[in-house]
Amino acid sequence: MITKKTEYAIKALWELSQNTDNLTTSKEIAQRQAIPPKYLPQIIAALSQAGLLTSTRGYGGGLKLSRPAEEITLLHVIEAIQGKPKLFECLLGHFDCDHQPQCRLKSVYNKAQDALESVFRRTRLSDVNF
Repeated sequence: MITKKTEYAIKALWELSQNTDNLTTSKEIAQRQAIPPKYLPQIIAALSQAGLLTSTRGYGGGLKLSRPAEEITLLHVIEAIQGKPKLFECLLGHFDCDHQPQCRLKSVYNKAQDALESVFRRTRLSDVNF
């Protein structure tokens, strides 16, 4: 499941991708993308730690993508904010299930999981449009 925080992160990075010549402040991102400002510090910290954006402090400071939008996939963003996306709780590895280890659905769940990750891996920030 994609969280609201991850959705905000995608929108924030997309906003930065639209203004590659200048630094953008978190306040501008929040206003333009209707992101509650209270979420941005955590989001910015996680995206920065993942190497997806850089920040400059002080007067005239702001945020920018650390690499071109064509090199950032949605999977990069999702993993930076919430870790590996999982469709089914049992794929997380810490779920007690009466059907383990002979679960007949697990192979289907794994195929669906692989398809989901493939879509996010192939979709680049530059492909997204809000």
